Amino acid sequence: MKRHELLHYVDTSMGTETPKWALLGDGITSLSEEMNPEEETQQWINQENGDSEVKSYTPSIEVEKQDCIDDDAQAWIDKMVDEMPTGSAAVTSYIRFRLRDKVSDGVYTAYKRQCVVVVNSIGGDAGGNVVNNIKLGGKGSAVKGTFDVAKKTFTEGAAG
Repeated sequence: MKRHELLHYVDTSMGTETPKWALLGDGITSLSEEMNPEEETQQWINQENGDSEVKSYTPSIEVEKQDCIDDDAQAWIDKMVDEMPTGSAAVTSYIRFRLRDKVSDGVYTAYKRQCVVVVNSIGGDAGGNVVNNIKLGGKGSAVKGTFDVAKKTFTEGAAG
């Protein structure tokens, strides 16, 4: 599977209305969803080696996007940088899916996760495009469903 076959969309409505899903793609050269596991390790006095346990995950995505194309994602990032939302105003959702997880034409098994938007920076090097850096910090568990790319709709629980 190539990187372009793993897609991430963000809800640019910030949960205030019907979701408006924008593809995170143009202007982004690298995007990884870090799972950020919380681990606990214990070793008893009678053990040569310890035991590890995964307690939880708090996924997050660092988005470094060049301001090189006017699309819905860039307009949303510009708004986040300008307004620097906090509290409930900083909460939205993102969706992740693989093109190989096709349910039907243009519909894919997907995972939606609520997240908080953290604005990290705006700037760049002389002669280059402006670069915006934001973080989508996961909140709670992901919800499995399907995402219809043409309609840009997520349906909870309908995954194949």
